[in-house]
Amino acid sequence: MAQTRKIIPFFFALILFVHSTTALPRLFNETLYEQIRNPSSPLKVMYIDYQGINWNAPQQTVQQAVQAGFNVIILSFLLGSGPADMAEAWTQVSQSDQQSTIQQAHQAGAIVMVSAGGSTDSPYSTFSGSQYGTNAATWAQDNNLDGVDFDMENLNQGFTVAGLSAQQTVQWLADCTSAARSVLSNAIISHAPQAPYFGPVGGNLWPGSTGGYTAVYKQAPVDFFNLQFYNQGASCYEDYNGIFTSSCSNFPGTSVQQINSYGIPMNVILIGKPVLVTDASNGYVPPATLGQYLQQASSIGWSSGVMGWVWHDQQTNQNWIDSIY
Repeated sequence: MAQTRKIIPFFFALILFVHSTTALPRLFNETLYEQIRNPSSPLKVMYIDYQGINWNAPQQTVQQAVQAGFNVIILSFLLGSGPADMAEAWTQVSQSDQQSTIQQAHQAGAIVMVSAGGSTDSPYSTFSGSQYGTNAATWAQDNNLDGVDFDMENLNQGFTVAGLSAQQTVQWLADCTSAARSVLSNAIISHAPQAPYFGPVGGNLWPGSTGGYTAVYKQAPVDFFNLQFYNQGASCYEDYNGIFTSSCSNFPGTSVQQINSYGIPMNVILIGKPVLVTDASNGYVPPATLGQYLQQASSIGWSSGVMGWVWHDQQTNQNWIDSIY
């Protein structure tokens, strides 16, 4: 995922928060969090980045996303250097308005999270995994949100990043998750990896012998994965088989059923897709067709839900999700 525009330095944002607001009790909703972890109906996730935002009242954009039918709304992005785009806009909302917006979302069965990372961020050498996870979780907590989605990108084939071996990368991501869990307790933690970031432990697929995110999950489980089944090459993840049973030759072994075979539970795998054909370089599937694929996937024991990239406006995004379900 991409696009970052307006940025406030992270520590300046924390100072601004401390001096300009009075902290109010957070609205933990343990019952709702358990419903999100074990849903009786599909999760419907939407990222709000920089498009379609009411900059004068960003909370209204969150309310519109809930009204459009999404039960997980993710505000993008919290960078290592500070919040940008919708995450930055959210900091301009008063504590009382933040809390009332979250409470309204809860009443509708929805949660609101922040996305940390994104394709323009590469925090691996700037922070330890524990520092990064703690910072992101603390920011989410201070801004009355229900959790953090880690969109960790810019990994190399073999699951390395600059200065880190594959095993160190796995450990960095696991430490990030564990640190966030220590701060957030029972609130929601998700990750948004690209589908090729998964492989069998000991295998020789794109992430190499560590298995990439397979190993991360085994060390530090998350509540769900917003898997990016797009931007991986023309014809990848564009039909039922490619998404669910046998992926393209560019990235073999990365369909839902294949990822599940590595030990990733079906119920934590969400299908991430662009909302409009212009929202990604490739991987777009018309929503009605995607809906047919999701129905067919019940035959392999999958029914978890979808993630949409990205928010445009209430009507556009409601049409997308309604055409799927």
